[in-house]
Amino acid sequence: MSSRAAPIIIAVVFGPKLFKIVTAALKSAKAAKLGLGVASMAAYSWLFTWEFAILIMVSLIIHEYGHIWAMRAVGIPTKGIYLIPFVGGAAVSERAFKNRMEEQFVAIAGPIFGLAQGCFLYLLYLLLDLPLLGAAAGWVALFNVFNLLPIPPLDGGRIVKSATFSIGKIWGLIFMGAGFAGAFLLMLLMDFWLLGVIAIVSFFEILWEARASGRDGEFHVRRMDRWQVLQSLGLYVMVIAAFVALMVASSSVPEGKLALQIMRSD
Repeated sequence: MSSRAAPIIIAVVFGPKLFKIVTAALKSAKAAKLGLGVASMAAYSWLFTWEFAILIMVSLIIHEYGHIWAMRAVGIPTKGIYLIPFVGGAAVSERAFKNRMEEQFVAIAGPIFGLAQGCFLYLLYLLLDLPLLGAAAGWVALFNVFNLLPIPPLDGGRIVKSATFSIGKIWGLIFMGAGFAGAFLLMLLMDFWLLGVIAIVSFFEILWEARASGRDGEFHVRRMDRWQVLQSLGLYVMVIAAFVALMVASSSVPEGKLALQIMRSD
């Protein structure tokens, strides 16, 4: 199949079915700060290519929109999506979580929306036989797997933090301390500065949780019961497994490595 005809086929076949989803995403995009969005696009274009930068931007918006959707579903007012150059994005709420169930629900929603995006890209690859789409699905999976590492303030860290603090304050603080140490160690081993930023944020989040929960045992955040903790951790593991399966499937895409090389630079 000609790669030139692919965009037309995608628009005709899948356009009407995706109209509602795209409309919702555009409404959320209004809340994103234009300056940060332009700066992020420029930053990723400088690091990679403008084509790959578009993939990164779309992936970030879809992921963060998942958090926005979840916040609205539980009645949390939102300030919108903020795209941060070289770092990623953030869905900002107007109030803190009232309970750990809210926290883990909002945290897992972003990766679930990312999983839907990755599966959709891989399905398009199977239908259109375009290796670029298969490689893009693999990148989306890799990005989300990193975000699901059990290190606060990453989504995976927030999910496990909600579970461990529901078991007990000491368990929660032990987990957060281990997450901070893990981020710092990975930064040294991988020479990846973003992990250093994550470690710093993790450290201050430990201080906040220690002081907040120390006032009255659980501050204003109610715990999950044991069944909810098991459900939360079970869903967390299943989403990670789905992303890993998508990565494995994408790694076998014919010319998948060539497709990634095309996205890097000319």
